[in-house]
Amino acid sequence: MALLLGRDEVAVAGPRVQRLVADRRVLVTGACGTIGSALCERVGRLGPAALWLMDRDGRRLDRLAAELAGRPGTERVMAARADVRDRGRVEAVLREARPELVFHAAGQNELGKVEDDPCQGVAANVVGTRRLVDAAVRHGVERLVLVSSDKAADPASVLGATMRLGELLLQTATPGPTRFAAVRVGNVIGARGSPLTALASRISSGEAVTLTHPEVARHFMTLAEAAVLLLEAAALTEEAETFALDMGSPVPVVELVHRYAARLRLPEVTIRFSGLGPGEKLAEKTFADSERRIRTAHPKIWGTRPAPPPAGLPDLLDALERAAARGDAAGVRLALRRLLPEYRPVRRPRPSGERPLCEAAGPRFDPPVL
Repeated sequence: MALLLGRDEVAVAGPRVQRLVADRRVLVTGACGTIGSALCERVGRLGPAALWLMDRDGRRLDRLAAELAGRPGTERVMAARADVRDRGRVEAVLREARPELVFHAAGQNELGKVEDDPCQGVAANVVGTRRLVDAAVRHGVERLVLVSSDKAADPASVLGATMRLGELLLQTATPGPTRFAAVRVGNVIGARGSPLTALASRISSGEAVTLTHPEVARHFMTLAEAAVLLLEAAALTEEAETFALDMGSPVPVVELVHRYAARLRLPEVTIRFSGLGPGEKLAEKTFADSERRIRTAHPKIWGTRPAPPPAGLPDLLDALERAAARGDAAGVRLALRRLLPEYRPVRRPRPSGERPLCEAAGPRFDPPVL
């Protein structure tokens, strides 16, 4: 794995995480997504008093709950079918579960899909987060951790802008009894549906691999790292910080393809390039240029305390929500620019042909991939 990452893997949760979770009531939204399910599995090992799984996919939810409930230490697993955009259901779940610790991993994280339909992206990533944050405060949640993305740093896409707004929403409820944190996750290796699986298949069959650009570079992390990072962030949070794993410099995707081929001992791979799509950057970064990085008690986790949210944020968010509800894509884009001066949309035509393997995609909250 270190060969693919270009660095050592960080995947050990410290004793403060054990103390945080043991004998506590924990709720995970988007529990059936790749990060959500990995997080549920990890939490289950730490002896929670109760583990609540919340997702809108009832069939997968029941299957995951049954799987986790059969493991030692996770007998108290409850499933709640709910969409975070549904205010009434969110209220009902939190009222029944009474969680002390919430991990918010529900949302829409496929860059191309959110760029094409910004109204749905805002509904899932902004409205849903707003519903959950409000309910968490009302129901006395002690800590809430939001799964964000490295695309939130100086966003160039609608996806990145919605993730950045999610981070700002945490600040609107601070200070207060609930502690909030956001965690910027990079591209996850080993996730279900990862294009690395398709990559291996194409290489072994002699097919060409399509990437967006020869110089595109991304931060990569393992699924275990993502789960541990979320748990550590929950323990570290004090005042709506945003955390990110120290992943070093972004890894060129072309280099990753060659590393992967070499690992599989497969012949040289043919790579084609389709061009960057709307909202895509050549390279992502974990923190914006204007954000001051601060050290934490974990040597591999950095944080930042963003500037206060803009004046009039609630009214602007209301306008954004109304535009999304009426399907006004142009109004949504305009509202995003008013809310986030750092949002500089990159509008390009979508490349024709097959979907590139390095195009960002991911959860319903699955993590973004190549």
